[in-house]
Amino acid sequence: MEIKPSIIELFNVDSSNIQPENWTAIVEKIQEKYDDFDSFVVLHGTNTMGYTASALSFALENINKPVIMTGAQVPLGYLGTDAVTNLVNSLRLAVWEYHDVKGVIAVFGSKIISGTRVKKGTDFDYDPFNSFQAGALGQIGRFMRIDEAALRKHVNYLSKYKPLAIQSRVLSVKKDFDTKSIASLTEFPGMSVDLFKSLVENNGIKAFIFRAFGAGDPSAHLFPAFEYLKTKKIPIIVTTQAPGGVASFQVNETGQYLKEHDLAIPAFDMSMESMTAKLAWLLAQKMDYEQIKIKMSEDLHGEINIENELI
Repeated sequence: MEIKPSIIELFNVDSSNIQPENWTAIVEKIQEKYDDFDSFVVLHGTNTMGYTASALSFALENINKPVIMTGAQVPLGYLGTDAVTNLVNSLRLAVWEYHDVKGVIAVFGSKIISGTRVKKGTDFDYDPFNSFQAGALGQIGRFMRIDEAALRKHVNYLSKYKPLAIQSRVLSVKKDFDTKSIASLTEFPGMSVDLFKSLVENNGIKAFIFRAFGAGDPSAHLFPAFEYLKTKKIPIIVTTQAPGGVASFQVNETGQYLKEHDLAIPAFDMSMESMTAKLAWLLAQKMDYEQIKIKMSEDLHGEINIENELI
């Protein structure tokens, strides 16, 4: 098979400096070139690859082509670089004929991962990414092994709301993200209950992501803050600080209180990267409080494992 690549440099920045405007630029370029190419490979730094992969997954709702993200732990030109291997493997998947590959996918090290599940686990390994709380789509090395059921599930999300986009004119693109309206907080014992109100009134915060204890179980002394946010119709998504945990509001007393009084949205098994990109994407669409509550609990692109909602 002959590969005819074209190289387009949108920006050259350290991935720690990636902004939502960069996500939008990538989406716009894919939309612009959609009819010209069969596949897209996005070269990206590792620090924020999970955020960008999630953002593109939501923005390109019904894409009918692969958008493969990759990069390197050791940059090209340095001794021991993994850049060439990762790029070659990404191109292999981009032209793979044996499976129906499409949508946003990361190829890095030995793993093939769905865009909304990309999670960096280490800075010191050639295989730094994991498929967060879900199985990988496949493994890649000398041979490529695809989990057909996982890939089929990944692809099915792309036509969940609209038919797959055969041409750019029917590609559903929602490319904007409002991250500046989000406050992301981690709970600790004795945390100030007044912090939430202050961020709303003094900083214009319109939504919160809150890493609570346990399975999404905040301290009861913070309940007045949750009640305040509900009266102001400001959504708060509650996740867990446990690396492999699930925030379900079904395990401990304080989490159950949030559920019974409709004070927060459980993150279930969404990654921090995925829930942040998703919330910013919904806010940019000017969705109201009730709409955000519904959509954040809905599995749009494989970011939520429905089975984990029942834990």
